[in-house]
Amino acid sequence: MKSKKLFIAIILLLFSATTFAQTVDEIIASHFKAMGGKDKIASVKSLKMKGNIDIGPDMKAPFTIFMKDGSKVRFEMDLQGMKMIQALEGDSGWYINPFGGKTDPERMSPESVKDSKEQADFTGPLYNYKEKGNTIEYLGKEDMEGTDTYKLKVTKKTGDISYFYLDAGSYLELKQTSKHKFKDKEVESAHLSSNYKSVDGLMFPFSMEERGSDDASQGQMLNIESIELNPKIDESIFKMPPMAAATGTEEKK
Repeated sequence: MKSKKLFIAIILLLFSATTFAQTVDEIIASHFKAMGGKDKIASVKSLKMKGNIDIGPDMKAPFTIFMKDGSKVRFEMDLQGMKMIQALEGDSGWYINPFGGKTDPERMSPESVKDSKEQADFTGPLYNYKEKGNTIEYLGKEDMEGTDTYKLKVTKKTGDISYFYLDAGSYLELKQTSKHKFKDKEVESAHLSSNYKSVDGLMFPFSMEERGSDDASQGQMLNIESIELNPKIDESIFKMPPMAAATGTEEKK
């Protein structure tokens, strides 16, 4: 009799685990459907984004981001007549930071390269997560300032952990928090997304807020002005220039 009860308990446990796993995949499938579809996302090979960052009272810094092939990204920000640049090409990256008193390009640290590689992946850690070596747990629903969200715990192949909060009604991402190691220190961050708009059939947040931690009451606002999908981008803009004078960007017409 005891063995029969044990057998039933095992069957129920396996059934519960299978149902749980299906729930995770169903939520993720609904998320990408809301975004515009996985096929549409896969068709994006390059992206150009322009906007501005609120850096102080009545002060904004224009920025431009170029992304290509999921492995190349370039970020430019203009402020007070100076241009800061950070770029990644595959496994190597570089930056120019005139605000630090330097105008020559310098190599990124391994930690910065790792972070930039995650940013260069336009599809994100939820997309084909199993193939990327990530694991995802559904932690149930959680209230986010009056909005029900699905909370997902994402353990990346690197060991870093992020939490995604998807709107339970629209399935769009509202918040992402993460903890990761940077120079032997654990760094926390929170990324909030809102003001979604359709761009050629894909949904993008046009307002984003970056916080140092999830507990922070206020962070830095990023306001998107325009997004171009699949623009022709000159490969040379991702390569480290020989001297700081080469700071311009060019796009093939």
